[in-house]
Amino acid sequence: SRGGVDGYRPREEVLKPLLVPWINSLYDEGRAPLLLEDGAPAHQARISLEYLEVSHIQKLPWPGHSPDVNAEEHAWPWIRRHITQDFMPSTCEEQCRFQWSNEWENLPQHLMNKWIDGIPEVIRQIIKYGGDN
Repeated sequence: SRGGVDGYRPREEVLKPLLVPWINSLYDEGRAPLLLEDGAPAHQARISLEYLEVSHIQKLPWPGHSPDVNAEEHAWPWIRRHITQDFMPSTCEEQCRFQWSNEWENLPQHLMNKWIDGIPEVIRQIIKYGGDN
């Protein structure tokens, strides 16, 4: 009712129709995939976890609230700053998608490389502090 994401929506809109069939196709090819999800509440919801368990999907343990180990997470604030820089408000979904896609394409590769290169140090810190913030 508030428009948030709970465990039901990801299960019905992502896990069932997309993710689990794709992972099962990887199993059929002889691969052994592990699902990597962050600690978002929707990913930790019992309804989602139970569905993955029943579907025999294995998850890779991952610390919650760990955007620093995902270089893509650094891109969203960068894109948001560039979209709102000239502040051209739009209520048109197509225009908004175009703006986000355009900024994603214009994101400098050296920035993405910088974010990726920083991940090993973040992981060392996570290990050093036992996953605590």
